[in-house]
Amino acid sequence: MVFLYNQKTILLFIKMNNKIFLFQNTNTLAQALTNKIHELEYQSKKGTKYPFGNNEEFVGIGQMILEFFFSDYLIQRGYPNKETQIKKSSDLVLLRQRLLSERNLADIAISYKIDNIVQVGNQINLKKNPKILAETLKSIIAAQYYDSGYDLDHLREVVQPILKQVLDKGQAVPLVELKQNPKSAFLEFVNSCTNLKPKVSVEWKKDASQNGNPINVYQVQLELNNLLLIKREGINKRNTEQLVYREALKRLKQIQLNQSYSQGSQNQSTKTQDKESAEEITILDELETSIIDSSQFFQFSDLRDNDLSLVENQGTLGQKVETLLEQFAL
Repeated sequence: MVFLYNQKTILLFIKMNNKIFLFQNTNTLAQALTNKIHELEYQSKKGTKYPFGNNEEFVGIGQMILEFFFSDYLIQRGYPNKETQIKKSSDLVLLRQRLLSERNLADIAISYKIDNIVQVGNQINLKKNPKILAETLKSIIAAQYYDSGYDLDHLREVVQPILKQVLDKGQAVPLVELKQNPKSAFLEFVNSCTNLKPKVSVEWKKDASQNGNPINVYQVQLELNNLLLIKREGINKRNTEQLVYREALKRLKQIQLNQSYSQGSQNQSTKTQDKESAEEITILDELETSIIDSSQFFQFSDLRDNDLSLVENQGTLGQKVETLLEQFAL
């Protein structure tokens, strides 16, 4: 990444697969990089309104753009297709929901070093927060949409390498599992066994284990008669619940498989094994091609000092970005 400072213009170049992000509007760039926490802290310290706002509005737009191009990417490759595991449009929707997750997008944001430049005020620990990282990645995509003059062809080229990484993250997971709603699948399985009664509890609490900085977490617990007791914690309630239901379903199926073996039901076991083998088909198998190539990465790399003579002796890229934005906020 290279910042070129010229009077009141910042150009942000990000090389990605020989394509370029080009931001010419200072306000758009600043807004995309600014979390609401930073805006509020600035206003509290300076006693004046932060001139660029925050990226809240960009987050929703970026989400919609990612969802559209995810479907666009697979549709152009012939999906849904009744001859594959992605048979209908609802399969695409479920696949999109699983893969465009907060965790996946946060991991990609870190690989692009977005945590170096997101603006979160003095709460530095939030630079690694999955929710904030995912939202910042979406915001940058939305900002590029506006700054490029709504150029969808350019945006497709920018977003596709991100989608390839998302698909790559899902390739190790059986496609059936990705398409499956863990809670619905678990309840359907349990309902087929009339003697099983699940008990689920959700507790909200503060966890002080993160470098001494308390964070809010959800603790989800599932009990199933005397068969299962599963506990998971996470900052996202829905994601944590899904992890619990997925683990519970996996364990129940294993218990059922073990019972079928102990009862000598070889035919049933063979059918179950055949079914599980079929369920091991992954996205990578479906697309029949390598999902990601390392040359398609782009990074927000560290600046050389002579790239930015406007600021001297700044320790991090984030500080340099903030100093630039401060110049325009005066």
